[in-house]
Amino acid sequence: MAPRPLAVADGVEGMADMEIEEWAAARPRSQASPKIELRAAALGRGVFATEAIAAGEVLIALAHVFVAAAEQYTIQLDEDRHQAGTGEIDDFLNHCCEPSAALDVERLCFVAVRPLAPGDEITFNYLTSEWDMAEAFTCRCGADRCFGNIRGFRHLSRAQQDSLAPSITPFLRRKRASGLPSAA
Repeated sequence: MAPRPLAVADGVEGMADMEIEEWAAARPRSQASPKIELRAAALGRGVFATEAIAAGEVLIALAHVFVAAAEQYTIQLDEDRHQAGTGEIDDFLNHCCEPSAALDVERLCFVAVRPLAPGDEITFNYLTSEWDMAEAFTCRCGADRCFGNIRGFRHLSRAQQDSLAPSITPFLRRKRASGLPSAA
């Protein structure tokens, strides 16, 4: 994910610059582990480990800022509830089909899914939370089980959905259990 500029959905339309600064300072903030940092990545910027990180360790606690509709940099939590992009470090978690982090919806945080060494990129599989991507893209992660065109969980075959089932959000579990058709 990459940062997005403040937009109408953020409630800043018509606000003076000083009012925007006050709003930004007062809103909830994400909390990142001191063991991670934002830096240049293969395709822009990404989040990387600066120290060893244990599996299960919290990497980023997300700010509780929500919007009703999907946008390019949101994370889907429910049908009409999406974690908003805030321009903070969590907006820079790049997609990978074999990620190093997973979303813990109950605690609203990202946790390491395996031990990480300094220099490892912190990535997240967008297909584990998004029913439909606001903006589809072609994945270039290079993972052995790369899904290729990232359009959202509903666009995956049943076998692909099955392979992600242990990692998907409660929202996607409900959608899947309701018998909604998959792409194949």
